[in-house]
This record gives sequence, C-alpha cells and structure tokens, in this order.
Amino acid sequence: MERNRDIRYAEFSGKLVDCKYPLYGIRLPVLRDMGKRIAKEDWRQYLKDWHCEYMEDIMLRGFVISYAKMDLDERLRLFREHVDLIDNWSTCDSFCTTWKPKKNERQTLWEFILPFINSGEEFHMRYCVVMMLTHFIDEEHIDPILSILDEHHHDGYYYKMGVAWNLSVCFVKFPEKTMAYLNGDNSLDDWTYNKALQKIIESYRVTDDVKDVIRSMKRVTS
Repeated sequence: MERNRDIRYAEFSGKLVDCKYPLYGIRLPVLRDMGKRIAKEDWRQYLKDWHCEYMEDIMLRGFVISYAKMDLDERLRLFREHVDLIDNWSTCDSFCTTWKPKKNERQTLWEFILPFINSGEEFHMRYCVVMMLTHFIDEEHIDPILSILDEHHHDGYYYKMGVAWNLSVCFVKFPEKTMAYLNGDNSLDDWTYNKALQKIIESYRVTDDVKDVIRSMKRVTS
C-alpha cells in the first residue's frame, strides 16, 4: 500500500471527510482495483484477518464484499456488518455505488435497506437514502421513496444532505411527481427543502427555465 500512498491527497481529503480513523492517502480508483484483486483471491481469509487502522481499510473492505462472488444471503449479512462501520459520507457513498444487484435481487435488497431508515443513526439513515437514489428511483419506487423521505427526519447534516441529493435525482427522473411533492404539504425542514432546490438548480439535466421556477420556490428563513 505504501507505493500507492499520496500524503498530500490524504491531507486534502482529511479536510472534507470527518472520520474517526486517519486517512492513509490512497485514491479511490486504486482502492477499487485492490478490492477487485482481493475479491478474486481468498477474500474470506482477508475478511477473517481484517482490522482497521485507516479509513481506507473500511472502504477496501466494502469494495471486497461488493465485488466478491457469493450468494445474496451471505452478501447482505456482510453488508449489514459493514454498515455499522460507516461513519462518514465518503465511506457510505462509495460503498452504496459499488455493487449492482441483479434484477431478481432488487426486491430483497429493497426490503434489506428499509429498516436502516428507522434506526435513528445518521449514517445508517444516509446509507438507506443513498442506496435508494442509487438503485431504486424508478416507476415502482418513486412514490414510496418520496413518502419515506417525508416521514423520516434526523438533525444530522449528512443525513439531510443525502435527502436533498435524493430529491434532486427524483426531480431529474420524475419531475412532475417531485415538483408536486415539493410544492405540496411536505414535512421537510426549511434547510433540507432549500438544499434540495439548490441541488436541482445545480443539475445540468434541468433546463434554465425550470431552474428559474425552482429558484422562486425557495423558503425564506429568518
């Protein structure tokens, strides 16, 4: 790992990521390549011997269990253990976006992630929200997703940012339904609501005319 270390990158990333473990300084593509290599070897022994000194150790573990070949029950058991290790947005989001479920695995995955939104723990809840936006913003799930985001709240900055990000993706894919939700009697706090608008405005997939409408919807806070 030493030859892949970039101390300046670690110093820079450390300003963006709040983790209880220090950063070693390995860039994400390198970690992914390492995860793919371990996943082709004796990855179960790797997990048995695994210990954590740096944030990258957690990220690498997540990549290994995402890339390794195993049945769905074993994968979700390992996922469940791994979610408890997540304590920052970077570890959360890189983990959520790595494994791609097969069509016949999607319903089981949906049922697996939902309990995390009820945990009351910021990064468990963000995990659920980011998994939803990564894998489930489709015709079947858009209505339940909007309901879930409206019903579950947490004061944590990273959870609220995850909700805002999710809503911006919902808007891009289902603009009419999401606009109706944002204009309706939703229970979003002002900060999350306005941040969702901001992220919609920042999207290159939203036209300038629509962005003007979104700007006019901003809640004025004292």
